[in-house]
Amino acid sequence: MTRILFCNFIASKYTFFVAGILLSGLLNAQPHTPTTSGLKVYSPLRRAVDGLQTIENGQIRVGVNANYGGAITYLAFLDNHGGLVSTNNMVNNPDLGRQVQIALYSGPANYSEKSTTGWSNLGWDPIQAGDSHGNVSQVVTLEKQQNQLYVKTIPKQFALNNEPGEATIEHWIRLEGNVVKVHAKVVMNRSDKTQYEARQQEFPCAYLNGDYHNMWFYKDNSPYTNGSLHLERIQPPSTTIFGDVFPTEPWMASVNDNGYGVGLYVKDNYEWKRGYFGSDLGGDEFSTVASYIAATNRVILDYNMVYEWDYELIVGHLNEIRSYVYNKPRLAANINYRFDTSRKGWYYGHAQDTGLPINGKLHIYLNDVENNIAISSPYGFWNARANPKLYLRAAFKTQNDKIRFRWRRSEDQTIYGTGDRFMDFPIINDGEFHTYEINLSGNDNWLEHSIGQIVFATIPEGPKIDGWAEFEWLSTSKDGPTDKPTIDPPIVDKPVVIQEPVAPCVPGCAPIAVKRLTYVRAK
Repeated sequence: MTRILFCNFIASKYTFFVAGILLSGLLNAQPHTPTTSGLKVYSPLRRAVDGLQTIENGQIRVGVNANYGGAITYLAFLDNHGGLVSTNNMVNNPDLGRQVQIALYSGPANYSEKSTTGWSNLGWDPIQAGDSHGNVSQVVTLEKQQNQLYVKTIPKQFALNNEPGEATIEHWIRLEGNVVKVHAKVVMNRSDKTQYEARQQEFPCAYLNGDYHNMWFYKDNSPYTNGSLHLERIQPPSTTIFGDVFPTEPWMASVNDNGYGVGLYVKDNYEWKRGYFGSDLGGDEFSTVASYIAATNRVILDYNMVYEWDYELIVGHLNEIRSYVYNKPRLAANINYRFDTSRKGWYYGHAQDTGLPINGKLHIYLNDVENNIAISSPYGFWNARANPKLYLRAAFKTQNDKIRFRWRRSEDQTIYGTGDRFMDFPIINDGEFHTYEINLSGNDNWLEHSIGQIVFATIPEGPKIDGWAEFEWLSTSKDGPTDKPTIDPPIVDKPVVIQEPVAPCVPGCAPIAVKRLTYVRAK
């Protein structure tokens, strides 16, 4: 085992010039790359490879680089498949805002207002590779085994000069066939204990070189049936595309014109972004032209949170990528959530809960002068006819005897407030738990559509609310969710080789050497 410990990693400084900033709202994840054409962009980083560590298995090679904060900077085919794909590195690396990496987003909104590189609208935003001034994130530990890379990093605030984020990011990387399997872990340690609203994260984002300019995903109402995929790509002379997409299968891919490239799969994630920066449709890893796909689920980053998840990079042809995803576990057909030890991906608008740890229920404070409170599920995909009735185990103490149940159709870009997308139901304001039936079995506005998100909200035209709610569970059964969610069987149109199961890569599968961590704000 090769073992590399960076206890006092000294970052080299590079000169950056930002061409412009994005105009997307603060509540959204933003790509850390300039998008304005005709202006100067970042000077390329030195192309030294002394910080690069790779593993390979005869099919693909993947690598992390200490000169980029330990982010994934290398991914390549080892076979050119008859000249249909390059064996060069696919990951885009002209600055510290690209790579395949994890980026964190939280409040306050004005945290990055003193940025001198044009990124004053990012809020609290440490990222795995480094900052917009060229300072590399501190690598605490980097370890290499025969088929595993492990890195622990203190990320830098992207907008500010050499300021560490009060967090650590870890990832364990291993290979199985043509798949890079990554277990990721974020540990928050913020001195600011405010609970800020959820924001889109980049868990992760993946920047590939300009050759991989075809971005594919499925967005229609019959997932896992090999329906036609949706293609998005730049149309020169345009130089930028960027924005939210909502696949109804939890993956996206960036591939070349022959269909070869990389698919990103994140279990149960249905909120994504895609982008392309530049119009050359080519270039090497140090070109500023790049494609961008990202899993951007919304997460409340509590000051003391530990958040773990897995993502996979499938390297191959588009058909291989999709077939691989079809043999992964799927989101259950029924809407079932039990808030026992976590929020299960739910988040709030104009509200807060009691914070972590969560012990068997969500206690949510309801106090907003505009009555604009929303308690929202993560994005998903559900056939409404499979969910004709929902049961909510909850307690309420409010000034209104009703609460609003709203939903987003899968094809909607946001939650619309129109009357065909909500239903009010009565509640009991005695502060005691009751099981509420939400009967949608006669509502064609629900039954005739696929559902992408559900929300419980205060009623704007009702009395002003100053109170609280407690949610224990939401289920299609009046007895509550089962402990084991139902997984639909795979549906494929051709035989697929399914690899033998292996033990998941979890914290502890590599020895970890940890130094005392300190966080100091920039002067």
